[in-house]
Amino acid sequence: MSKLFGGPNYDEAQDCYVQAANQFKLQKDWDKAAEAFAQCAYCASKQGSSNDESNFYQEAGHVLKKISTQRAVEQYEKAINLQGSGGKFQQAGKLLMQIAELYEGEGACMQSKEVKEYYKRAAEMFELDEHGKSNLSKCLLKVAEYAAKDGELQEAIKIFESEGEKSLGNNLLQFGAKEKFLNAGILQLAVGDSVTAQLALEKYRSLDPRFASSREGELFANLVTAFEVNDVDMFTDKLFEYDSVTPLGPWKTDFLLTAKDHMTGGGDPLGGGGGVDLT
Repeated sequence: MSKLFGGPNYDEAQDCYVQAANQFKLQKDWDKAAEAFAQCAYCASKQGSSNDESNFYQEAGHVLKKISTQRAVEQYEKAINLQGSGGKFQQAGKLLMQIAELYEGEGACMQSKEVKEYYKRAAEMFELDEHGKSNLSKCLLKVAEYAAKDGELQEAIKIFESEGEKSLGNNLLQFGAKEKFLNAGILQLAVGDSVTAQLALEKYRSLDPRFASSREGELFANLVTAFEVNDVDMFTDKLFEYDSVTPLGPWKTDFLLTAKDHMTGGGDPLGGGGGVDLT
């Protein structure tokens, strides 16, 4: 019809812009490549193809992330809006998760809020998709990790406990419940309330009969006992035993040191290079 009346031929224009974008990619001219992909998206929108429009915005984001995360995210957001409006929740969730991982990879403390928010938005999208439950759990656990870092310990505990319970309802995931309960338990200790920590231990044992005899369950039980009687040596000894087989990692270490600080009543809980003082 456009040929008959002399109107713009967006299909041909799109093909030309795709070729131009690929040439710019070969030349590593990421700015111009992104601009060409944005023009492709415009052509696709004029043809009524929201799927192609979304894909071109993603391509623009992919090349821009080589030079600017923020500019890449601006293009990704356009794709996410189109995907969400079109009911492509899993695609939108995956792209939101990629953005979270992109910010996470930068490793800057100032990005912590962005990381958590993008994982949270990704989880919301995966929750709307019947086939996105695995990614939903991954994102929620990330939200819990970053919520704890932001001082939102109760929110993090709630997520870890909920995900632990969900794992118990799946034969393939049951084994992973103990790790989630241990994370929740460590945060209970970081809160500094020995009574609540003891109640949590009983709750996790009740929910998962295997927890009590697992290494994670035994560690948490020993830590709760040490915490209750304020036995710092026992606390660090049990951590040393566990860490010698299964490294605790920096996230657990930070909150265990916070718990230890409650016991000692002072000092720098995050000192010593970020590792647990097991001596």
